[in-house]
Amino acid sequence: MYAIINRRRMNQARAQETLERAARDFLPKLQQTPGFVSFSLVQGEDGVNTAVVFFESQADAEAFRQEAGQWGDTLDELGHQVESQGRGEVIQHLTPSA
Repeated sequence: MYAIINRRRMNQARAQETLERAARDFLPKLQQTPGFVSFSLVQGEDGVNTAVVFFESQADAEAFRQEAGQWGDTLDELGHQVESQGRGEVIQHLTPSA
């Protein structure tokens, strides 16, 4: 499994608009991407949101790179500032036991 992690300081004045645009323009494309596993968005108390996307493989993540880059450009235009970005192989992933 492969993960992409992006942290952005949110422009609160555009937060609702961003969520609506994501639901309409970005998330459906992500859900239809081959190898997509899951997406989580964590709203930090410090005003920084963390997005974590899991793919089955690095190749699957790379295949989505252009689409993700376009969404990143949209986030920049909406005033959400990049705090940090990371990506890498998942070395441990825990799910509930049966």
